[in-house]
Amino acid sequence: MKTATYLLAVATFLVAPSLSATQSSAQSDNPAVLTSIQASAGELSPEVQLYIGRGDELSRHLRYDAAARDYARAADIARREGHLASGASWKLASAHFYNGNLVGGALALDQLANEAALVGDLEVEALALYYAAWLDGKAGQKAEMAVRVARLEGLLGSRYMPVALRDRLSGWLQTLREVAIK
Repeated sequence: MKTATYLLAVATFLVAPSLSATQSSAQSDNPAVLTSIQASAGELSPEVQLYIGRGDELSRHLRYDAAARDYARAADIARREGHLASGASWKLASAHFYNGNLVGGALALDQLANEAALVGDLEVEALALYYAAWLDGKAGQKAEMAVRVARLEGLLGSRYMPVALRDRLSGWLQTLREVAIK
């Protein structure tokens, strides 16, 4: 049972419901439609794309530590160019996850959540907090997980939070708590 719960939790981390504003509401309400934290508007400049591409190639060869360095560089460039580094940060966190560095992945997502809060992107902030909390839980860092969950619960109470995202994350939080207990 623990193995099945763990696999469910891993699948929950690796794929998130599609909540992109560019997709139709019919798709975003469909629980079978899954995706990740998307790149922000303007984030993927040619220089950022270069490092993302290099990181993707390294990931394909299971060189996640090297991929993480390229994704971190892509995120730094995106920030320097004045963009929210949401896509690059997601790839960075994923590379850390696949390399077994759960704390590093959580820290990358925590940084993304903080940056998203500064620019008022509730969707990215909420998703980044959820995934950071999930990684903390898997890493055995229950106190850090609780802090991120509390922050996320506060965000979910905002009247500006899209209803579909609020509902989805509320369900995920219940699953996260169940997985964390086991």
